[in-house]
Amino acid sequence: MILNKIRAGFILAFTFFLTLSSCESGLTYTEAPESTYSEVGISKFSFKSRELFKEKIFAVNWNKWVPEYMNDQYIGETLVADLVIEEDANLPEGKLYVINVELNNHATYKTSNKGYLFDGSKFTGSFELISPSDNRSEEVKLPVRKNEIIGEMYLVSTVHCIVEPQGDAPKLGIPADFSKPHRYLVKNVSYLPKGVERFTRMYEVRVTFKP
Repeated sequence: MILNKIRAGFILAFTFFLTLSSCESGLTYTEAPESTYSEVGISKFSFKSRELFKEKIFAVNWNKWVPEYMNDQYIGETLVADLVIEEDANLPEGKLYVINVELNNHATYKTSNKGYLFDGSKFTGSFELISPSDNRSEEVKLPVRKNEIIGEMYLVSTVHCIVEPQGDAPKLGIPADFSKPHRYLVKNVSYLPKGVERFTRMYEVRVTFKP
């Protein structure tokens, strides 16, 4: 009885495999238009600062301290119109697309609403409560952690393109050190017509901070 069930299961699986193979062999792939497979552009590159607050926020309605609260704030960006193109025969297209970004050296962090307030007595070093009342405020201004900023590249085509960090360039979307230039290769991964080379473009991010 068990042996018959095993045989039946094997036959069913084998039949499914043959059917799937037959279907795949009959598939035809539609070539993407040139405007799709040649797209390797970006719309902007931005940076955020992140801060983790541990028991520095007082929940007014609950009459207790918030154990942890994380907040991100944008500190600068560069639009595609501001890109600088440098000639480099060793790179795709023979060009390097330079992204110069000037960032704020301070960020103003906010709580979710007026029921949660930063408490000045919990901070040390350089900080500024914005429009405080009784040494508490919904907003606090702090120096940016310059070696822990979050870079974000906005692709023109998020469906057909991927971003590949080059060398020791950090991954995007997580806190990282951008104190030196980093390069990122944008690659279009669309299905290509026969004989067409894959489109790629090299970008370099150069960060400076405002005085």
